[in-house]
Amino acid sequence: MSIEDTDYHPTERFGKVTGRRFLIGMILSFGLIFAVNGFFIFKALSTFDGIEIDDAYQRGRAYNKDLAAMEAQKALGWKADLSEPVTAAGVTHLAARFTDRAGLPLTGLTVKATFWRPVMIGADQSAAMHEVAPGRYEADFKLGFDGNWIVRLAARGTGNEKFAEETRTFVKPAH
Repeated sequence: MSIEDTDYHPTERFGKVTGRRFLIGMILSFGLIFAVNGFFIFKALSTFDGIEIDDAYQRGRAYNKDLAAMEAQKALGWKADLSEPVTAAGVTHLAARFTDRAGLPLTGLTVKATFWRPVMIGADQSAAMHEVAPGRYEADFKLGFDGNWIVRLAARGTGNEKFAEETRTFVKPAH
């Protein structure tokens, strides 16, 4: 049986398929695939690299020191109760209450709060929190974005004791 004996008739819409045309079609097809992949690789490498801090390697090596600091913090027995942030007129108000192991307010602390935006570089905001009542510390922030944030609290006691805590919070838009 030959091709002339069948109902098959190749289309000649793009001309007769020859070895040269097939080779050019394959080169163009793979060239398009490589060009698109190259574009995506360029965009992936030229945007966010996934590293939040510059010294990630050194901080990873200091992990045992971090574990020791966490144990020392646990031995202090301090607790920080963070209130839900309240936003009004573009200002987000944050309050935290610090207590010791017995539940008594901790006074005289040096407290710093940082709003960290996990999905955006450059939106972080830090401020010193001021003691407004025994054990109650407050600060105002101009965040610029609503949504999910991580609040980092860092406190230092009068005897150089250290306390740090991170809490995920949701900042609601002002109404």
